[in-house]
Amino acid sequence: MSVQTAPPVGWREKLKGDNYFLHKLHSLTGIFPVGYYLVQHLFLNSMAAVDPKYFNAVVYFFNEILPKPVLWGMELFLVILPLLFHSLYGFVITYHGKANIYRYRFSENLAYTLQRVSGVYIFVFLIYHVYSTTISHKLYGTDIYYSGMQAHFQNPLVVAFYALGVIASSYHLFNGVWNFAIRWGIVIGDRAQRTLHKWCWVGFVLLSALGLIALAGFFMHEAPAPPVSH
Repeated sequence: MSVQTAPPVGWREKLKGDNYFLHKLHSLTGIFPVGYYLVQHLFLNSMAAVDPKYFNAVVYFFNEILPKPVLWGMELFLVILPLLFHSLYGFVITYHGKANIYRYRFSENLAYTLQRVSGVYIFVFLIYHVYSTTISHKLYGTDIYYSGMQAHFQNPLVVAFYALGVIASSYHLFNGVWNFAIRWGIVIGDRAQRTLHKWCWVGFVLLSALGLIALAGFFMHEAPAPPVSH
């Protein structure tokens, strides 16, 4: 009598878009640290609209005051690794996912599609944004203070690209918040889910406005001289 054993599970099966653990981790990283980083990043950048000196002070703190090992550790473990996982596994989910026009309402299928389209756009946007700011600054000494960012946004196409990036990121985050609350069993019941959905729309509008104000801030003031680096 032979005992049949289940075939070993290959890495392709483990990485399927419906993998329970990876799906949970994907939704969690979308809220923290990725979502949290987005909110604080847009908030700090909005200092450009208040006063260029405040924006320059933020850049100066992270580039000159904060110890480099601390900065690199924060960038690696709180930004780069979580963002890479969330993005790459998001592509896996997108590859395996299918909208269901017969089971779900049009609005739900539209949100499903927009979440994936916005994710792809954000990925391309972040590659450009990180390269043209952080990487260019470290490799070539590109000015990332108010004066440098003001010059960066002289091209209308770049401004439009950033504006759409802000809106896509805000939508992706708050639609993700709604999905996260349901997937993790935080919000149960149709009424509670509808209420949360309305608040997520409010959050989307407010965060989009904050990001667009930050972008507009680079057209509001004369650029002061960048702080002197040590």
